[in-house]
Amino acid sequence: MRKTLCLTLICAGVGLVAQVPPVTSPMIRLLEMDLQDSKTGNIIILDGPKNEWKPKVDAMVSDSAWIDLELSLRYYRQKSSEVGSWLMAKHAVGPGPCWALFAEKGRLVAFGTSVPNIESLAKAALDADIKTYNGLLREFLRSNPDHLEAQQRLLRQLINNASRKMKLKLGEKRDPISPADEQEDFEKYTRQHEAELEAKEDAKVKATGTDKPPPDLSAEDDQAIWGEVADRLVSLFRSGDWSLIDAWWILPGETAGRSPRMRAVCIHALPEVEAALGRRPEAWSLWFLWLGLSKVVGGRPIGPLLDSLTPLPTTSPLSWPPMAVREAYIKDARGRSDWQSIRDFLLPQWEREELSRAVGKNDTWVRQVDGKTQPPIETGMDWRGFTEPLAEALLRLGETHLADRIVTASFIQHPWASLPKRAQQLALRCNQPALAAQWGALLPPAK
Repeated sequence: MRKTLCLTLICAGVGLVAQVPPVTSPMIRLLEMDLQDSKTGNIIILDGPKNEWKPKVDAMVSDSAWIDLELSLRYYRQKSSEVGSWLMAKHAVGPGPCWALFAEKGRLVAFGTSVPNIESLAKAALDADIKTYNGLLREFLRSNPDHLEAQQRLLRQLINNASRKMKLKLGEKRDPISPADEQEDFEKYTRQHEAELEAKEDAKVKATGTDKPPPDLSAEDDQAIWGEVADRLVSLFRSGDWSLIDAWWILPGETAGRSPRMRAVCIHALPEVEAALGRRPEAWSLWFLWLGLSKVVGGRPIGPLLDSLTPLPTTSPLSWPPMAVREAYIKDARGRSDWQSIRDFLLPQWEREELSRAVGKNDTWVRQVDGKTQPPIETGMDWRGFTEPLAEALLRLGETHLADRIVTASFIQHPWASLPKRAQQLALRCNQPALAAQWGALLPPAK
């Protein structure tokens, strides 16, 4: 038996752990309740004073084999002394750094004082007969094959696992583990996401057009990663039950595009979704599903589908095409250089927003953390999703002054730091060097 693993059998006749007074910490009480209520495996990792385990823990959860374990991980830094005290007092585990593996209802089955590895954890989970989330649902469905909620939950989890494996296969690293006792840094996540989007924009500007798309998965990898997902989706669409499930539960995501099996499933499913849109042309869930399936197969033109649909006579011109498909509609129109359609779609919305601000109806979303109002996080969402396509359409149609007015007003309303650079690049693409110099010199409004 490896020194890095210590398996502990918990028996009724063993009385090694002394009685301890009730713990009053809300965090510990909540932790105990979560473990007691759990029907699957949980692992608690308490790091050392210098967080020396952190790199190895991050590497462990970035391994494809970790995904199949389906263990819920709670990682604590050494400063979480109350977690260490609880582990020592109630389970004789520690002192830290240490780890403890729990089965259903908080049953301790293994622990150690060296960094755990996936092989040891997999053996401990197998020996202790720890159930996984997917395993419980599969077992339930064998007795209740028509249970739609169980089908959708299993599909969602299978899709999530497959997508994570695909990202690892594509070389994407998983985000570092966040300590369980620390608040999620929403602003840090947003800044990171924004930086990634900006990097993609810069890469697009420098692109030479010679990049080749990544190859398809091998038949073996395709079956291992997407096989069960594909089989269950085929069954769901064949039965017609897909229409009773919200699209989010069954949408495979873009990473499925490298799977020949998943592309075949989506190609087969798209006509059914389009037929359903014919009956409910403004159903957000159906559009969400159609767009997602289309991305898996490499994209489909949205114009012909919109032309085949009949909106209600009461539908406002501002609501058609539906807002749910705005991004795809603009992308499709750009691909066909249909600048007039983009102008007609977006300009009325901008004019309405300008009038609303003029009469004092300028609502602002306010974020609070621990009761304190936080400053707005600077992002380029408004630019990428609205201002840029509208400004480009106006420049292509020769309405330079209106484009300038819209870009300037956008910078005043949302002084995003990268807007001058992106606006400058847009003007240069549209052969407007003078406007490029003007937009590149934009300064945020004085506070």
